[in-house]
Amino acid sequence: MNTGKISARYAKALFMFAEDNKHEELVYNDVKTLSKSFTEVPQLRETLANPTISKQKKKELLITAAGTQVCTEFNRFLDLVIEHKREEYFQSICLVFQDLYRDKKNIITSTLITATPISAAEEERMRKAVQSVTDGTIEFQKEVDPDLIGGFVLNVETYQLDASIKSQLRSVKDALLNKNAADA
Repeated sequence: MNTGKISARYAKALFMFAEDNKHEELVYNDVKTLSKSFTEVPQLRETLANPTISKQKKKELLITAAGTQVCTEFNRFLDLVIEHKREEYFQSICLVFQDLYRDKKNIITSTLITATPISAAEEERMRKAVQSVTDGTIEFQKEVDPDLIGGFVLNVETYQLDASIKSQLRSVKDALLNKNAADA
């Protein structure tokens, strides 16, 4: 079977079910938390694929990974997926659902990565800068990566602005290497 098709069908079904019940935001929050758990705990996917673990234990694990309490629609969806033995697709289903929700609600994801923590005023300034060039609602996240040395990296959907010292040093290094190679 095609993993992408299966995930897309289940995600679309969940989205339509949540939308019909007017709880798409609640489901989105549950899915987002679960998706983050898949990223932070890689063993979660392996555990769900293990056939020796009971359906009930898998459901309990998914509920815990989604934030210990989930909305009724998501709870029923868990039952459906586990009953049809599709739990190995849960990570992909979560990602597709988030894309569907963001498209429908015109939400644009943005991540600001800095070398050191920034103040609330600086964060708000960056958020407003991103908002000024987009039509949608911004879902803004910030991260700290000391490897950047200084500056920042701003990701907006599929676009990236890399104004980090690390990137600038890499560019200087590459230019020097290319010049030395040309001179040799």
